[in-house]
Amino acid sequence: MILRRRRTYLPVLFLLTLSFVSVILVFRILRPTQQDEPEALPWKEFPRSSQKAPLGDLPPRVTCLVVTSPGHHEDRARHQGAAWKDPRPPTPCPNTLFLSSAAHPDLPNVILSNYSGYEDLWGKVLHGLRAVDPASAQWFLKADDDTFLLYPHLLDLLGEFDSSVPLFLGLPLVFTDESRSLRVEYMSGGAGYVLSSPAVRLLQKTLLQECHLPGLTSYEDVNMGACMAALGVETGDTRDSLGRARFLPYPPWVLMREDLQHHQGYSWLRRMSKFPFSFGIEHVSDRAVSFHEVRDPRDFYTLLYLTSDLKVLPEESPFTLPEG
Repeated sequence: MILRRRRTYLPVLFLLTLSFVSVILVFRILRPTQQDEPEALPWKEFPRSSQKAPLGDLPPRVTCLVVTSPGHHEDRARHQGAAWKDPRPPTPCPNTLFLSSAAHPDLPNVILSNYSGYEDLWGKVLHGLRAVDPASAQWFLKADDDTFLLYPHLLDLLGEFDSSVPLFLGLPLVFTDESRSLRVEYMSGGAGYVLSSPAVRLLQKTLLQECHLPGLTSYEDVNMGACMAALGVETGDTRDSLGRARFLPYPPWVLMREDLQHHQGYSWLRRMSKFPFSFGIEHVSDRAVSFHEVRDPRDFYTLLYLTSDLKVLPEESPFTLPEG
């Protein structure tokens, strides 16, 4: 009997597997990784909007009402107050009133009320607007203690509108309750909204329930929208000439992030905005009036430095100092 050795294919399979793994390793070593080759961001143009001719020769007279609370006097309001009363031009809203439930030595002109919590915000704003003299200014801006204001841009915007008629200006949003039985067009409270003097006068005199406590909803800005609609106050289009919003609900470093366009955390803005809203540097207006949620004082002073203190040389200026 002849005994034949059984063939085995194990060595062959081992060699083939080793060759395949070697090829993969060499390929991965030679190919640049994602860290070695970062994704390049495309060049973005920064569109410039055109300016409309103002209706009058003199700048509008504005009173600013800033909503705050004792819990944010130190970390927000006092920094805002220090900057807004600074005599250096452009002074952000020189006539500023703070709405709070307590006084503070660094906050000038506080309108005191018993409304302290977030749930009392509607009452606090109503109390503040009923305390002012409508004849003392042409426009009244309501803002939060984490709102950064570009006052010259506000004056530029308001110069396009007639302050002698009831007007309601800001970032227009649309609120719909869960049952869809209530639909209110309103202006974002955080980004700031503006009432003309006649609109404030109507608010002070009306007996309409929409303009009194407790309000239709738990949201102050939605309630103000319902109040203005009940009073027949007209809204105005505050977008720049390229259709970009000028009252903005986030800081510029958030709005410039194109990757947030479809982020779940910001979907409310696209869903509730009356006009299309997009993230990305080209969608941030060069005539922005306000940025909301500037909560770190260092960010506030950084924006103040870049917009007020930093002086850019004019085009005709040399880049070197003259000799002698």
